[in-house]
Amino acid sequence: MENSLYDYIVVGGGLTGCVIASRLRQSDKQPKVLLLEAGSDPTGNPNVVTILGGFALLGSELDYAYKTVPQSTTSGRVHTLNAGKALGGGSTINYGGWLRGDAADYDQWAKVVGDKRWSYEGMLPWFRKSERFFDASANPSEHGFNGPIHVVSIQGSDPNRQYPLRDRVHAAWSELGASASSHSGRISGISEFHENSNQGLRQSSHLAYNLQGVDVLTNAAVRRVEFRDKTASGVLLADGRRFTTRKEVILCAGSLRTPQILMLSGVGPRDVLEEYKIPEIYAAPQVGQNLYDHFALILAFKLRNPAGGLAIGSPKLTDPAFFKGLPCDWVVNETVPRDILEESPTKGAEEDGAFEYSLLQATSSHVEQLTMYTPAGIPGIPNDGSHIATSSMLLLPTSRGKVVITSADSQDTPLIDPNYYSTRVDKRALMWATRQVLKAMLESSALRDVVEAESPPQIEGLEFQPLTADAADSVIDDRIQKTGVAHAHSGGTAAMGSVTDAECRVKGVKGLRVADASVIPIPVGGHPQSTLYAMAEQVAELIILA
Repeated sequence: MENSLYDYIVVGGGLTGCVIASRLRQSDKQPKVLLLEAGSDPTGNPNVVTILGGFALLGSELDYAYKTVPQSTTSGRVHTLNAGKALGGGSTINYGGWLRGDAADYDQWAKVVGDKRWSYEGMLPWFRKSERFFDASANPSEHGFNGPIHVVSIQGSDPNRQYPLRDRVHAAWSELGASASSHSGRISGISEFHENSNQGLRQSSHLAYNLQGVDVLTNAAVRRVEFRDKTASGVLLADGRRFTTRKEVILCAGSLRTPQILMLSGVGPRDVLEEYKIPEIYAAPQVGQNLYDHFALILAFKLRNPAGGLAIGSPKLTDPAFFKGLPCDWVVNETVPRDILEESPTKGAEEDGAFEYSLLQATSSHVEQLTMYTPAGIPGIPNDGSHIATSSMLLLPTSRGKVVITSADSQDTPLIDPNYYSTRVDKRALMWATRQVLKAMLESSALRDVVEAESPPQIEGLEFQPLTADAADSVIDDRIQKTGVAHAHSGGTAAMGSVTDAECRVKGVKGLRVADASVIPIPVGGHPQSTLYAMAEQVAELIILA
């Protein structure tokens, strides 16, 4: 790369960075685009190409595996946050789940930032543009059929991919009142799980989106964005190399690194900049604030007949179709009853607003329930066909945390304080969701003859009794505090409306945008990659039209 001058510099070769770099290069003017990725090119790693290979990538050289500060709200535990350190970013190490949020979530996003382009109707063209939906008979106003991302249902991936407990799990949730739902506009209810995969193979963004003509530089960590007056002029890498831009720098480093880069570049809270003697370009107190994540409780359940061939690990489940993706059939999205939420009065403005616009939205789903036919990753639970597992996940948490730099050195990991499970609303919602899954597994006529009991995790120094559907709130709350985990779906740390405008341009400066999960100002339901691909498609178009 002899010429260091580019029209656009994209910092972060993850999910959104690859989309934006690709679309900019493909545009009519074919601008010169540089894509900088701090991690490596994962091509050739066999675990990258299969969705289940993602389990092996967690904690590997392709995972930042960030550590939080001890969380007082979760028994003082330090949490590990998986984040892709490679081209493709999170799309390289995730499990491929593809689910939009409710229309109401996007409509609230649009309301918060005062721009209908971020409403559900405003996002639909970009959902369609990113998708290659498996069902040709689906509503063309809702789904796309020519995009780069292959979206397929469990059975759509392979007609033989019919897990033995498929019908029973559906019946159990139906007993609890879950009705059929779609993957478009209103997700509440039960629907078949959808994945981003092509013939059972993972689709990382750097492979799905054409990067031909883009200068891609891996192992290229950015130290800071450089400015001429208050206009972004380029970037300085950690190794001392410089690249300059004619037009814009676009930060796509993710919700944990983007705020760090902003602060190191002189855009952030004034007290932080002064503490580390970073020259101030623009005082932006909300940089690094508003951190949210999808917090969850994962449970294991022992089967009454471990040799029955009902779960992964059994020698009876050998059909390759069962291994083409996450071993599950259905996703259940639920709205927590209003009376449960109203038992949880909010305290403080930071929680009050979130409570009003999210959890009391009758048209939003508050929690997601997944039943997986493997307990992989639960401490002490064998993966031998004797157990299944569930995940109960908060979709619209009201808890908020922060990301802040710990030095002026870009190689130092920022301080990450998510403040999980810290509001009474979140506690009530997740305890209710946990009780729901216990009812489905242990008390429904469809599963009670199949599932024997909840199997507590085996964690040194801790001892748990098996949970039951009539367990006291205090017992369920204690389990969540001591074993709950985040699903690495964080966002909000360079929020649209406070840090950026509605076109993702950083306020107070010129020539600098943020285009990753950092800018999404409020939690959105579903699984984030479907939203992030659509968001990146729209941001790319905004840049092209600028």
